[in-house]
Amino acid sequence: MAKKKLNLQAYQQDILVRLKSLTESNRAPSASKLGVRIANQDYLVSLGDISEVLPVPEIMSVPLTHAWFMGMANVRGNLYALTDLAGYIGQPQAVITSESRVLLAHVRFGINAGLLVDRLIGLRNVEEMKVQTAPAEKPEWQVKSYKDTNGHEWTELDLGLLLGQKDFMQVAA
Repeated sequence: MAKKKLNLQAYQQDILVRLKSLTESNRAPSASKLGVRIANQDYLVSLGDISEVLPVPEIMSVPLTHAWFMGMANVRGNLYALTDLAGYIGQPQAVITSESRVLLAHVRFGINAGLLVDRLIGLRNVEEMKVQTAPAEKPEWQVKSYKDTNGHEWTELDLGLLLGQKDFMQVAA
């Protein structure tokens, strides 16, 4: 019997459709988080912190800014400031691939910000994970650490705290 091939693009599209459905219906359980990969580490983002996930749009670079600030992008007539999260956390700058995605911050934060992640992993339920003791040197916006049933480590990000960081808002180099 031949194995059914996994169509990665269809899988990612399904995740995006389910994410949009959950956020629009407000039925998303608080335990559901979006798993993303940033610089070979796995993170969890609350569905309530993002308004949309999209492929990397065309980016207009802005001179004299930090290397982690990618520039500005027009998303349906609205300008968004795009940040390479890998670069921001001190890792090598991300290489944009077909799997790269931009998380748009929810409008309740009052800032048009887009955050580049290497790829989507999918929805995860933190109730099925064990909370770990977070290292003291983690930034305050990396709020919790988890270990799933396979022993895989996850870090939960609070986008509200991230967007409120003074150094995050200071993109000028």
